[in-house]
Formats: sequence, C-alpha cells, structure tokens
Amino acid sequence: MQEILDILTFKTMISKDMLLIFYYLGAIVVPFIIFLYTKSIYKPVQKNVPKVFMIFIAMFIFMEILWRMMFEFLIAFLQIRDALVL
Repeated sequence: MQEILDILTFKTMISKDMLLIFYYLGAIVVPFIIFLYTKSIYKPVQKNVPKVFMIFIAMFIFMEILWRMMFEFLIAFLQIRDALVL
C-alpha cells in the first residue's frame, strides 16, 4: 500500500519504466501507422507496388531511428535528473 501511495505522491518515479514500455509499444505500432499512411497516399496498382514498398521501407527506417533517438534523449534526461537529485 505504501508503494502505491509513494507513486501517487511522486516520491517514486516511474518514468524510466513507462518510457521503456511506451518505446516498445511505439516500435510495434509505428510500422502499422506508416503502412496505413503509405497505403492512403499511394493507391497501389500493379506497376506502383515496388515504389510503394520502397517508400514504406524508407519511412519505416527513418521513423524508427527518430523514435529511438527521442526515447534515448528522454532516458538520458532522466538519468541527468537522477544524478543531480542525489
């Protein structure tokens, strides 16, 4: 019961754990969003399938790198905070 109270009063920080959960959820969801976006922009016909696939792959790599960098920055920020508080 005390642990829940500590979380609710912000004595215990859950940010790092939640960041990891949201990172992996986003890493799984982002490809589906990119696929739907690519599919909605390029109504694929038989001759455009390779082009759409290449655009999807490029967007996938770009978004996954940005997603990873954003979470690395947030985790580094929290580690800096922890070092300064202690």
